[in-house]
Amino acid sequence: MEKQIISTLIGLTFRGNDDVKIAAISALGDYKATIEQQEAVVRLIDLCKDPNKEVAISSIRSLSKLSGHFGQSLDSKRLISLIKLIKL
Repeated sequence: MEKQIISTLIGLTFRGNDDVKIAAISALGDYKATIEQQEAVVRLIDLCKDPNKEVAISSIRSLSKLSGHFGQSLDSKRLISLIKLIKL
């Protein structure tokens, strides 16, 4: 069931509606099981480069939340690198 939920959320990140993308990204960041799904983490990393600044920032925040599930957090240098990728 968890895999189906994550697959659905990943699919929603490919939609054209940015509000739907952001909601799905946020849900992926809140869902602990996401860390077990490499595809979801890879998609969140890709979305950090999205031309829509809100989508990219939401992805960065979700990755930061997920890193807490690994028992670590993104350090400031890594976060700055991700922000540079989206060309704020």
